[in-house]
Amino acid sequence: MSTLQIRYSTLRDGFTLFGVLFYIQVITFALSLGGASSFGDIDKDLEGNVANQICGLITLLVPLFFFISNKVFLSKTFYRSNFFLLVFMLCVIASIGWSHDPMLSLKRFIAMLSVVFFAGFIAYNYPLEKITFMLGCAIGVAALIGLILAVVMPGVAFLSGGIRDGAFKGIFAEKNAGARLNAIAILLLLPMIRQRNRWALFCSFFSLIAILLAQSATGVALILSGTLSYWYFLTLIRLRINRSQWLFFGCTLVFLLVCLLLYNHLAWLLEIAGRDPSLTDRTLIWELLAPFVDQQWLKGYGFGAFWASPDANAFILRWGYIGNAHSGYMETLLNGGVIQLTALALLLGEALFKQYRAVTANQAAQFRASALVIIGLFVVTNYVAYVIPNYRSAEFLVFCTLALSFRRHHATYPELSPTPLRQRPSGGGFPRDSAQA
Repeated sequence: MSTLQIRYSTLRDGFTLFGVLFYIQVITFALSLGGASSFGDIDKDLEGNVANQICGLITLLVPLFFFISNKVFLSKTFYRSNFFLLVFMLCVIASIGWSHDPMLSLKRFIAMLSVVFFAGFIAYNYPLEKITFMLGCAIGVAALIGLILAVVMPGVAFLSGGIRDGAFKGIFAEKNAGARLNAIAILLLLPMIRQRNRWALFCSFFSLIAILLAQSATGVALILSGTLSYWYFLTLIRLRINRSQWLFFGCTLVFLLVCLLLYNHLAWLLEIAGRDPSLTDRTLIWELLAPFVDQQWLKGYGFGAFWASPDANAFILRWGYIGNAHSGYMETLLNGGVIQLTALALLLGEALFKQYRAVTANQAAQFRASALVIIGLFVVTNYVAYVIPNYRSAEFLVFCTLALSFRRHHATYPELSPTPLRQRPSGGGFPRDSAQA
């Protein structure tokens, strides 16, 4: 009689797939057919979604058990390698103490912690090559699901009414967030696209179609700027310039100067991209929020608590409930003031430096260059969208996965022998799984 054999590596991969599908909203959409989003509804937004809470707890507790079992928290290198991420988390924890709604801030912190722990689980167990390929393909498949829905359920896949009437959103609650994520997927797959990997080409094609149907100038701009930036650093790697730290540093300065020059012509670039100078009224939103930032400039209102505070009523009466400031930096000022914004800046700098150092050390340099470009784009897009530290954003999962690092990458997984578990001799050892990151 045949017996079912389960390997721990299979359980690991299955859990990873579950978490990735959850954070790119495939599971949430399947459970509620798009009704999981509470965008624009203050009561539902503050209350939360039960299915999301359960899935979030699973992606928190399983990695926590894994890290405790593998004694990750006892490693000094873990704290040294992720110092500023831990500092940022401590700043978020501290903001709970002075929050206008401590319980809400605690819930939001746990939700963010779930993303960080799950990202750490991925970073610990898989090499960067597998991580970028897996995340890019998963997002591409999500885009394909959305395109299929566009045929069978167009009322769900497309927006109706307003200035964005007819824009494609697929399985995502907000079309711009979906377009940005699809653009990141293409950039994640660029190293594999260069190798003409069929799955990478297949998934990136559907992500590109989704971006075009979404009529997202931001998504197109991310692809163009990201591809050009990746090509620049890839050229430096091909010429082996990255092996000379000073020469590579000089070429990086040239790249930054070009970026600064383009920033000085921002109005012209926005006109080419078809965006208005107000960034779709974002600058007006920031002007209305500025007085509240000034009132609590040092410590903020507590993590995620501004929109539940009495001060938010004045903004909601004038503009309506929008859930976030449409800027990761502005939202961070509301959450934790200058203290938390400083910690966020250090976190972003640390993440960039890790990838930069890996490129100069020639450690999977082509993939590290892609990660360096993507994190750089996160720094930019976080100005016009709430990406970091947005626990609801799949982009934040990508960022955390790329930002986290572990010196000890070889987790040991016991593997069930061909002998059925019930027949295994007591006290017998398990052979180690060969999967290593």
